[in-house]
Amino acid sequence: MEEKIAFIEKWDAFSAKKIRALLEKKPVLVEEMNVYGEIYTERQFQIALDAILTREVARSRVCEALSEGPKPVRVISETLEMRPDEVLRHIVELRRRNLVFIDHIEDGKVPYYRYTSPGGSS
Repeated sequence: MEEKIAFIEKWDAFSAKKIRALLEKKPVLVEEMNVYGEIYTERQFQIALDAILTREVARSRVCEALSEGPKPVRVISETLEMRPDEVLRHIVELRRRNLVFIDHIEDGKVPYYRYTSPGGSS
């Protein structure tokens, strides 16, 4: 798990920080009540954590692919062996986080995306 978090941190340090904060709260969430009066089982917590890690690793893989240079969704999906709609969903979220930007548009319709680290270097 730490290896996955370290990979996420390389591309999106803020998301890795949020995952680590969630892990620190695990004892409270599975042994005590949260603010809504709920107690999670170990299994429920692990299912939620696995989903978060899977999603964030996939997003980090997209960032890694884009760090090599601008690419369209089709090329990213082929490179990462992911469905184009899945890649696009990740790109939408990464754009919301200001980690991915449109570099240019070819043929008036195909956007090429690029990764930019939070510090501004790509």
